Amino acid sequence: MAFLTGLPVGIPPLQWLVLGLSLPLVIAYFFGDRIVTFYLNSIYIAMSPVKPVNGDKQQMPGPKYVLPQGQAREKIIAPSQMSAKWRSEYGSIYRVWNGAWPEIVITDPKDVEAWFSGKGEHSKFSYEPSGALFNYAMGHAVGLINGHDWKVLRKLLDPYVNFSNSAKLTPMVFQRAIEHVQALPAQTLDPTKEKTVVNAYRAVQAYPFFTQMETFYGPLTDAQKEEVWAIGQIFLTLSTWTVEQGLTRSRILKYMYSWDSWKLIREFDRRWRTFNRDIVKQKATETDLPIIRLWKNIQDGEMTEDQLIHTFTESIFANLDVTTSVITGCILHIAEDKRIQKKLQQEIDDNKDNLADYVKRQDTFMHWCFLESIRLEPIPAFSLAGRCTADKVLGGYHVPANTSVVIDAHSINIRNPYWGPDTKEYRPERFDGLNPRDLKYNLSTFGYGSRKCLGVHLGGKMVRGILTALFGKYDVDLEGQTKDGDGQFKTDQSSFFALYVANVEMKPRNL
Repeated sequence: MAFLTGLPVGIPPLQWLVLGLSLPLVIAYFFGDRIVTFYLNSIYIAMSPVKPVNGDKQQMPGPKYVLPQGQAREKIIAPSQMSAKWRSEYGSIYRVWNGAWPEIVITDPKDVEAWFSGKGEHSKFSYEPSGALFNYAMGHAVGLINGHDWKVLRKLLDPYVNFSNSAKLTPMVFQRAIEHVQALPAQTLDPTKEKTVVNAYRAVQAYPFFTQMETFYGPLTDAQKEEVWAIGQIFLTLSTWTVEQGLTRSRILKYMYSWDSWKLIREFDRRWRTFNRDIVKQKATETDLPIIRLWKNIQDGEMTEDQLIHTFTESIFANLDVTTSVITGCILHIAEDKRIQKKLQQEIDDNKDNLADYVKRQDTFMHWCFLESIRLEPIPAFSLAGRCTADKVLGGYHVPANTSVVIDAHSINIRNPYWGPDTKEYRPERFDGLNPRDLKYNLSTFGYGSRKCLGVHLGGKMVRGILTALFGKYDVDLEGQTKDGDGQFKTDQSSFFALYVANVEMKPRNL
């Protein structure tokens, strides 16, 4: 304690020690936000290795970091508005902040092609930007791991998700769509009307969820359906909290986020693992079921339980809310345009003798309706950040290896000269005669290259299946005010996903 000699008389040395240790905390409390924002917006950016290829010293433009989330929340709750605003203000390539981590946003199809072409191995995930909650629930999923682990897991999963298997599942998928549509009148919001009125999103939500469940687990009992649906509702709550994490996304600060969220995510994990383990015990003799075969891969040491549980979390809870949003977007666009609806219904009627085969096809007006909806309502609007092991040149900038890059699907799908002057209109016929090679980088749908969404093949058939069942049976109209001031279909702004709030009226067709 010799270093405390010479302090003012009357103040015990221990109190001086406490004061000295407390001072940094006091400074952090009152000035921490200013220190962090100054560092990220000034020093960090000045040191960034992302530089113009022409030798100019000017840094890449972009919005400033704002505590605690940067632009992470805006990317999700107002994607179309932010896409237009940021591109207008900063150009075709710019930087945003995901929490305290910078990401490069590309909006030009040529840059998307440059990003995925040439040398380098692509990865889709890093810990901090995604957040501790996200990692706890899905960090070992096939869509999020990389390198050798991804190659091994993807190979084990491929027999259950490839194009051939999805084709075999189509009759079951379409039958579940028919059954779901038959039950829709029970969901009516206004029993006094001749027409059935339902919320478009909630009316179809259970269909892709339980259909995907059946492809992995086989038929479920009512009790099992109730339990897995309840688990799914926990996931929806957690997905919203994931967006709210700022600096607490990091490993060091993760427990400083809401303790309620950590209790809930542990409940989710516990119930979801228990559900899977119970299914494996109950159906152990059904050796053809994917869940039984995949669990044997765990027992044989070919994959871990975390990898399978997290992959099912991604496929069943996360990706299928994406599928629900795609289905809903299709319904709303088709309901809005009577010409398109009548043309689609005529095609359905013309194929009524073999609708399961019709659902498989990708050369139909139905498929164009599906693609046009994804084009106008891309989900996600901003991709999950990816990295490449090779340096790239994007938008006139040298982008070093392992830089996080995000694709702005709104710009690729809508603000793109490729789609012509009527790019904001819903016109499925625009896909007639288009070269699939041209679409590769001009249409952002289920991802790019080998890292496309795991459920891309089955997901398309589920969308076409429910649209065939619905519009084959009903005339569908929009009910009430369904669009916002920007001409977009209204969504729940508190939701991680594009949860549409529009209602539709369904009236049986006169066949």
